[in-house]
Amino acid sequence: MKSESPYQKTVKILDLPFLSCYIYYMVPGGIEAKHYHDGIELEYVIRGNSGTHKKGQIYFRKRGEIHEGINDSKNDLVFLCLTIPAETKRNTHYL
Repeated sequence: MKSESPYQKTVKILDLPFLSCYIYYMVPGGIEAKHYHDGIELEYVIRGNSGTHKKGQIYFRKRGEIHEGINDSKNDLVFLCLTIPAETKRNTHYL
């Protein structure tokens, strides 16, 4: 995994032990490596389209489902991410 973040900005909406909610701003060309979570994740794309995310779409990731984020567009990709339980370094596993 690359050491620099693919995100220009991250805005915390809610961060509780049982759930977290953030808005992520992924830079053009940004790649978040393949990973999975010990819980579930819902993503709603607010702005932008890429190979992995489309504006207005909701993506549901089951526990243990491997996924990645790739912004192969020329614009920021902005999405809201809700994770249950809250996303932490302990329950997010990069491959």
